[in-house]
Amino acid sequence: MQRRNFPSILLYGFGLALALSLGFNGFLLYEQSHRLGLNDYELGYTVHPVDLVAWQQQLSDCKRANEQKDSLISRLGQTPNAPPGHAVIVQRMSR
Repeated sequence: MQRRNFPSILLYGFGLALALSLGFNGFLLYEQSHRLGLNDYELGYTVHPVDLVAWQQQLSDCKRANEQKDSLISRLGQTPNAPPGHAVIVQRMSR
């Protein structure tokens, strides 16, 4: 008789552990949402306009630096003894 009850006790134990785990996780999420406040919680995952402006500034700086490097490469591509207007063909890699 006791052998027949063993699987049901084991399943009951697993079910109880799962219920306690879910309850504890729910409690932690509830505490976190009340501690941060709903607006602060949502703002934590949005991009701030200042970050976007800084990113756009960095992007324009990189574009300007690349354009300067391209013009330098094209100037260095001219052969020193070639007549004006004749240059070595510089192949650019596609991006």
